[in-house]
Amino acid sequence: MTTKLAAVTLAFAMVSSSSLAASPAAALRCALEAPAKAAVGQPVLLRFALTNTGTVPLQVLRWNTPFEGAWFAPFVALTRDGQALPFQGPMIKRAEPQAADYLKVEAGQSIHAEVDLALPFDLSKPGQYRVQPRIRLIDVFAATTGEPVPRPRAKHQGADLACPAVDLAIAP
Repeated sequence: MTTKLAAVTLAFAMVSSSSLAASPAAALRCALEAPAKAAVGQPVLLRFALTNTGTVPLQVLRWNTPFEGAWFAPFVALTRDGQALPFQGPMIKRAEPQAADYLKVEAGQSIHAEVDLALPFDLSKPGQYRVQPRIRLIDVFAATTGEPVPRPRAKHQGADLACPAVDLAIAP
């Protein structure tokens, strides 16, 4: 019985470690900062941080993330007093990625991006707002693999990036 349990535990550990090795995105951590209070009609700057906690550099396709430097997709969900607000920013179709569309995040490095929440969302009413990031990385891979950047879509390895929500109050 003990031998069987040890064999199952070892098999699970081998599967778990091979799954982690296959997902370089597991080394990425996300953080979001926003002001606790803002005024109607004023910019509301969100500051995202992406940290590579792993031991190897990673290539990250920046599409549909704040690291693109603009709102080209709804990478956050926003509610006001519990009611969902629609994304009103642009959404674009894309050709194949170019090398400049990737970020190289060194092991231990944190990168930051700042975007204005007031650009793609209607913040014209006072209330309690909740910003919930919903970032789906389209392609993440170890920069040490020797694979060319950019990679063709058929080789993309996507991953959801967990990032905690923040709350803020918007007053008149």
